[in-house]
Amino acid sequence: MATVSDFKRQYVKAIQEGYAAIFAGAGLSRPSGFVNWKELLRELAEEIHLDVDKETDLVEVAQYYCNEKRGRSELNAKILNRFITESQENSSINLLAEMPIQTYWTTNYDHLLEDILRKHGKRVDIKMVSQNLSTTLSESDAIVYKMHGDYLDPSTCVITKDDYELYNEKRQLFTTALQGDLVSKTFLFIGFSFEDPNLKYILSRIRNLLDANRRTHYCLLEKIQKEKYDDLDEFYYDLNKQELRIHDLMRYGIEAVLIDNYVQIPHILSDIQRETKCNSIFISGAAHEYGTAWEYTAPQFIRALVKELYQKHYKIITGHARGIGSYVISAIVEECQNNVSKLEKHLMIKAFPYEDKNRNDYKELVTTYREGIFKNAGIAIFMFGNKISEKGVVLTDGVYQEFKIAQKANAYIIPIGSTGYVAKQIWDEVCVHINDYPYLKSEESVLRESTDPAKIICSIMKILSRIQKNF
Repeated sequence: MATVSDFKRQYVKAIQEGYAAIFAGAGLSRPSGFVNWKELLRELAEEIHLDVDKETDLVEVAQYYCNEKRGRSELNAKILNRFITESQENSSINLLAEMPIQTYWTTNYDHLLEDILRKHGKRVDIKMVSQNLSTTLSESDAIVYKMHGDYLDPSTCVITKDDYELYNEKRQLFTTALQGDLVSKTFLFIGFSFEDPNLKYILSRIRNLLDANRRTHYCLLEKIQKEKYDDLDEFYYDLNKQELRIHDLMRYGIEAVLIDNYVQIPHILSDIQRETKCNSIFISGAAHEYGTAWEYTAPQFIRALVKELYQKHYKIITGHARGIGSYVISAIVEECQNNVSKLEKHLMIKAFPYEDKNRNDYKELVTTYREGIFKNAGIAIFMFGNKISEKGVVLTDGVYQEFKIAQKANAYIIPIGSTGYVAKQIWDEVCVHINDYPYLKSEESVLRESTDPAKIICSIMKILSRIQKNF
């Protein structure tokens, strides 16, 4: 069984390195985080004189219902319509859509997952039937495998025991594709509960597919809570049963991650989203001049800092601002030695749109562009911050705007106050609320006063190490 912190650390790594995947259950379409399958089937069970509280195989109940009704049209209407009408947009899906996760498998019949991915500007390749698996949507950002069908064609949806038993006959290509992803990717199972009938069948399929060739996957599950029970014997029975189920999940290579309540899921995903971006650093600043203290050392300092960040495998984002951007870019280019793949991995240039003063929407355009930077950057380093104007050298309002956007994006902020100008202004603001920036505390004096490039770089690397380890 994995702790929440261990899971977050491993899954962040999987996202950063491009082998993370999501396996979404019905609960992902509901803010509560899970679907109560017993309640969903209770009315149907009563029609055929069964009590769902006494039944262990809910898929079997659905099959019995179809048998007695001589068809599945009523089942389609009652179950699928409830899935569609009860599915609601929630923060969990939005957080997932913001992350660079490319592979999604789902047992859901609704369109919520793919619709929200599109809302976040992603081009989605949907695999709904076996024929879709032989085609590829060019320049797609995410693939959604709807392994149990889609509500637009309810006759093909996997609901009954017949559907599960005939799955490999009708959807063999989905089985093959799933096997490949289970071997090569790290899955997060989300939106499932132990009462979810899909989980049982999916797990058996995984075990048959992989046998000993398993990698570690994760599943978020709600703890058995003592305070929810009036009968202690019942509590201890369910607690023991949960432990046995958790041990059983290990047979499939799935580590259970116990949480107090499913409402925690968005908070956990928010932490993962934040940490996922922490291998990308935005260097914010502009400099028409460097000031007396930095007049001769600033370019060498910027180069040395960027080279050190490169050696620690960070990706650098630059707005290519005057006096800063060219040194950032040249340092990375020099380190990559014309290796294009390394260059793309370690450098992102976000040069701002040309300033057309005749455009009324230019300020809004630039603000949106700056906000886009922090979809990738989890850390921002601020230095200098001045420009030339008709009044001479003035503070750069754009650097300060980037600071406010970084705050709003919940990015880690590292202002080098000793470089002066807007960076000092930002440092002064941060100092007033230093408890909100605990990762900066031990390096306060260096960031505030030092003009020694080596000392500042050493302090920044300590801060970054602290962020990666503790925050």
